[in-house]
Amino acid sequence: MNSQTESILFIGNGEWSRKVSNILVASKSRLKPVVISARDFLNTEKLALPEGRILKDFNFIWITTFPEIQLKILEQLQDLNSKIILEKPIALTLEGIKQLHSTLPKVKSSVYLSQPWTFSKLWESASTQILQNHGDLEIDALRVGELQRERISPSLDWLPHELYLLASLMQSRELGNESLKLLSSKGSSVEICLDYQVGEDMRVNLQAGKSASRRAFWSISVADQIRLEIDFDSKRIVKREGVGETTEEFDSDNPIMNMLENYRASSSDVNWDLIFRLYSEAILATGGDR
Repeated sequence: MNSQTESILFIGNGEWSRKVSNILVASKSRLKPVVISARDFLNTEKLALPEGRILKDFNFIWITTFPEIQLKILEQLQDLNSKIILEKPIALTLEGIKQLHSTLPKVKSSVYLSQPWTFSKLWESASTQILQNHGDLEIDALRVGELQRERISPSLDWLPHELYLLASLMQSRELGNESLKLLSSKGSSVEICLDYQVGEDMRVNLQAGKSASRRAFWSISVADQIRLEIDFDSKRIVKREGVGETTEEFDSDNPIMNMLENYRASSSDVNWDLIFRLYSEAILATGGDR
């Protein structure tokens, strides 16, 4: 590839863009990061870009800003033929979901989700082991932390990680959207809980929100016995069999780089109908617009 296709443009110059840029540099990635202001891009697209650069120069465009601004940028980019990544959350209201749903078919680029954990070696191993367990599965997922961003509630900030993992698990099991049934939901701007029946033999409880300490793990049980524990923060899987247990460590796992390499090689296969449904149910659970 030439140098022009070895660049990634971050539209949004917040902490996350800087963090991912640093990961790319530290990983000695072929992708050179360029970070610009989202508002500057909307106001003066040509002036916001580095001198001599145009949008077609970039192999990836990663929009890392608030959902309503992200939507405006996507609309502005709809005639571009590239690879565009949308940061989570993709919407905070049902109206935002509706607008994104109507915009996506007009976009010529392949549009992806920012979902690094679904491309981690940790999740690759964990999801394989989940699929190998037979019988009725009970999955309890928890993702909480201290982060509370301006204009985005902790519930809808933390939960998308779990929504994307659930969608990935359904895809791995080749389950259609009709196999997913919402059993119960409750929430607020601070915390949320969604309880799903997935197919005939899997129940998934998703919890997310604000907490004094950061935690991110999945616990998988069969017949009330914990078989698997997945700790995303420590990048560790503990498998329990009888009285014994084995541990897998994924210290060198780099989910962001894995995701970008996958997106480089593949067209988007996002199940948007499922993603929109999951977001809509989350928004309603937090008391969002109805």
